[in-house]
Amino acid sequence: MVERVKPKGKYGEAYGYCLIDNVRNDEYMKDVYPDNKGEIPCAGCGGWVLVDVPGADMNEIFPIHKADEIIPFGQHKGKTIAEVYKEDPKYIFWLLESNPFYKIDILALTGIAVDDEHAEEKLRNEIDRVLPIVKVEDEITFGKYKGKTFKEVFAEDPQYIEWFVRNNNRLDLDKESFCSLWRK
Repeated sequence: MVERVKPKGKYGEAYGYCLIDNVRNDEYMKDVYPDNKGEIPCAGCGGWVLVDVPGADMNEIFPIHKADEIIPFGQHKGKTIAEVYKEDPKYIFWLLESNPFYKIDILALTGIAVDDEHAEEKLRNEIDRVLPIVKVEDEITFGKYKGKTFKEVFAEDPQYIEWFVRNNNRLDLDKESFCSLWRK
């Protein structure tokens, strides 16, 4: 349980106590880290997760980023969020999914008005456009089977489709349609 965070260097230091099955356990910290004086070890490498800061507005700590803000990290470092969304919208959705503390004003970015009564439906359509669900009838757009459907490739090289499904981490697959290939 993080009780306070002290800025230091790139990651800072987190202080608090250990919970095991939601019960405070001071003995664990004493046994494993006897000289830590309340600091949670490895604060910068995922040993703790910030859930709340009492008395602070979490939107001040983790602000909602606007389309004209520049991304200060990663493969699109130095580009605005809007520029990245225009050339690589999947990256923006990946960023939102992989880092729940990096918030983006996605409605403004996609041009959907907050007070639009169909905003949720429009956002769902945009997500489906950017991250379509791939079905076995869809045409492969890459690799040695480019131009054939997944179903056609399965008929001649089922191991390739099995490999693709196992190693795919960028496409959302219609699992039912792919499973039906193996059941037939």
